[in-house]
Amino acid sequence: MELQEFKDKLEDLGLNFKEFAEIVNIPYSTVTKYGRSTPIPSWVSAFLDIYTQNVKLESLKKEIKTLAEKL
Repeated sequence: MELQEFKDKLEDLGLNFKEFAEIVNIPYSTVTKYGRSTPIPSWVSAFLDIYTQNVKLESLKKEIKTLAEKL
């Protein structure tokens, strides 16, 4: 994964570097080095894909709950 792709995925999720670092429990300074002096680890892409799916599923669950309450 390249730096711009990493930034784009974070932006799509409404996350910044600091929030990502907190979610994955790594130092913020490490994340800021990704794609610059430190290669972006291979697990980051898979993690962001799974995180994206989870965000979508949580949103869908809320919609279903809201609709169920209206019935």
